[in-house]
Amino acid sequence: MILHGADPTVQPWPARLGAMAFALALAAAGTTHAQSACAGLAPGADAPIRNLAYAAPEAGVPASVLKLDLWPGATPLPAPLVVFVHGGTWMHGGKYAGTPQQARAFRAAGYAYATVNYRLLRHGPPQEAAQDIAEAVAFLRREAKGCGLDPDRIILMGHSAGAHLAALVALDESYLTAAGVPPEAVRAGVLLDAYGLDIARHVRETGDRVYARVFGPDPSGWTAMSPVSHAAPGRRPPPMILHVVAGHPETPGQAEALAGALRAAGGEAEVHAARGESHNSLNYGFGAEGDATTRLTLDFLSARVR
Repeated sequence: MILHGADPTVQPWPARLGAMAFALALAAAGTTHAQSACAGLAPGADAPIRNLAYAAPEAGVPASVLKLDLWPGATPLPAPLVVFVHGGTWMHGGKYAGTPQQARAFRAAGYAYATVNYRLLRHGPPQEAAQDIAEAVAFLRREAKGCGLDPDRIILMGHSAGAHLAALVALDESYLTAAGVPPEAVRAGVLLDAYGLDIARHVRETGDRVYARVFGPDPSGWTAMSPVSHAAPGRRPPPMILHVVAGHPETPGQAEALAGALRAAGGEAEVHAARGESHNSLNYGFGAEGDATTRLTLDFLSARVR
């Protein structure tokens, strides 16, 4: 584990709709899918395209749940894409947690950036949230040509519970496969103070009622939903950088457990413990001038994705 300061200077649920069904749903709504989601956006414009529908909601699921905001790359060249997954204990939050400050930091470094909503616990179990994220990736890959994205250089990034979901989708190939995405398109992961990386161990050791509420009473389900369980020899996992709050009672141990599993599987992982940070400041401070977490992340990705 590397210490740095805040300033240095279960089986997944099947996909709801295939590409054809989604196209029909869009047509029924009067939308022509052949037109790029980025049509009309000036190249390099410092503005997002907001509330893009990446899938058609099921009955009882608000349409806003399956929307994302996209900042295309700042140059005409296809840009690697960072897909941000918000936190909120799998029950709260929204894509607003992926801030313009984050987006601008990535765009300045040559990346595109998207932040996604997904189903929270009141609308479905976390397996469905993970499938939503995979479908958002599939949608962005379909829009890659018109939006200047590189469909085969995807970085999954998340904060807190969102970091758990980002890691799960990156490591459990079944979610991406169900969405029609080749798992190797995810080239790296960025996890900010992640919860839930080893759910089974955490519930056994603490009896945490929140985890039991979210993931259910069956220990086999805890294992299936734990990213650490999917970092196994067979497929070389994508490299990951894990940022944690120094001295936090839970997240450093979970990060080290996942990093160890990734290395044992032949992958690459770095864990950075941030002094002077809080659980929320790691996310909302990302992209600020002089922010160590931002600098370390961009250095890590530059050597492995760009």
